[in-house]
Amino acid sequence: MSFLPISINIANKQIVIIGGGKVALQKLKSLLLFKAKVRIIAPHILEEIQELEVECISDSYQQHYISDAFMVYACTDQTSVNNQVVEDCNQLNKLCNNAEDSTQSDFISSAIVQSESLTVAINSKAKEPRKTKAFKHQIEEQLNEAEAIAQHNTQKGKVYLVGFGPGNPDLLTVKAKRLLYAADVIFYDDLLDVNALAPFSGEKVYVGKRRGNHSKEQNQINEVLCEAAKANKMVVRLKGGDPLIFGRGTEEKYYLEKHNIEVEIVPGITSAIAAAAYSGVPLTHRGISSTVAFGTAHGKKSFKILEADSSVYYMCVKNLPEIAKQYIEKGYAKDYPVALVHNATMPQQQVIKTTVSELAKGNIDIASPVISIFGKTVHFEQILDQEKTL
Repeated sequence: MSFLPISINIANKQIVIIGGGKVALQKLKSLLLFKAKVRIIAPHILEEIQELEVECISDSYQQHYISDAFMVYACTDQTSVNNQVVEDCNQLNKLCNNAEDSTQSDFISSAIVQSESLTVAINSKAKEPRKTKAFKHQIEEQLNEAEAIAQHNTQKGKVYLVGFGPGNPDLLTVKAKRLLYAADVIFYDDLLDVNALAPFSGEKVYVGKRRGNHSKEQNQINEVLCEAAKANKMVVRLKGGDPLIFGRGTEEKYYLEKHNIEVEIVPGITSAIAAAAYSGVPLTHRGISSTVAFGTAHGKKSFKILEADSSVYYMCVKNLPEIAKQYIEKGYAKDYPVALVHNATMPQQQVIKTTVSELAKGNIDIASPVISIFGKTVHFEQILDQEKTL
C-alpha cells in the first residue's frame, strides 16, 4: 500500500474512535496534540481514556455514532466490528482508518515527531515497526538538535574555529554539528568532502590551501573571517583535524581578537589520533611506547626528528625520504618501522607498513594526504607474540 502523505487541519473537527482499549488510547494521544474533538465508542473504555478531555460513550458500535464524523478510527479487538465500521464509512463517505488492516483503510496513522516549530510524520509502505521506530528516533534526535541550536549560545558577529576531524563526518563532534547547522557562513578547508556540508544551510566558502595551490593566503582568510563577523554573521571557520594542531587556529584567533571579534575554539579529532585508531597502529602501548610527539614535515626545513617512542608527522609525503635518512643518521636501525596512512578514516583509506630504510630509498609510492607513524607500535602485535613465546 502507498498512501499520499498530507497534513490535515483537525482542530475542532469531530473524530470518532470505535474501541476503548490500548490501540484507541494510542490514536487518541496523537489526535489530542492537534486539538481535535474526539468521541470514544466502546462497551468498555480504559480509565486512562476517561480521564482525558474526550467524549466517552459506553455502548456497542452503531452507525449513527459516526454520522457527524470528519474521520473515523476502527480500533476494536473484533474483526467483524472493524469491518462493519469500514463498510459504514464507505456508505457515508467518511474517511476511515482500520487499525487492524491497513489495506481496508482510507488513511493511516503516521508516526509523529513534534517540536515547537516542526512536525514530522513518518509513513511506511509496509508494516515495518522496527524500522519506523528507529527512523523516528533519528528524527527526534535531529529535531532536538535543531531546538538546541535555537537555544545554543551562538552569536552573530562571532567566529567559531571548529575542528572537522580527519574528514569522516561520522567523527564530527556534537557541538561542531550544532554550530554548522546554525552558521550563516561556513569557511571550509581543503581535505574536507564538500558533500558532507550539504545538510547545513549556511553559505559555503572554500578557503583551502594545498601545496602550490592556495585558494586564499592566510592573511586573506583572516580578512574574510573578519569581514563576515563585522557584517553581523554567525561564522564557522571549519578546519580539518583540530584547529590547534597544525591548523593555524591561533593565528586566526589572534588576528580576529585584535580586530575586536569574539572567537571560540571548538576542538576536533586530530588526524594523528584518527589515523592510529583506523589503521590499528596504537600510539602508545604498555612496555612499547609511553611517549608520543607530533610534527609537521610540510617544508624541507620544517621538520626535525622527534625522538619519542611514537612520532607522527603531518603533511609529510614529499619529505618522507629525507625524514627517513635523518632517522638512520641518528642511529636508528634500518628496519625501524613506519606506518603510512593515506586518507585516514575515509572509505579509500590505505595503510602501508614499511621501514626507514625503504623510505630513505624512495621506494614507497603513496599519494597525499598521509599521516606517518614512526615507532615500534607499528608491529606491536608481533612484539607481543614474541613475548609470549619467551
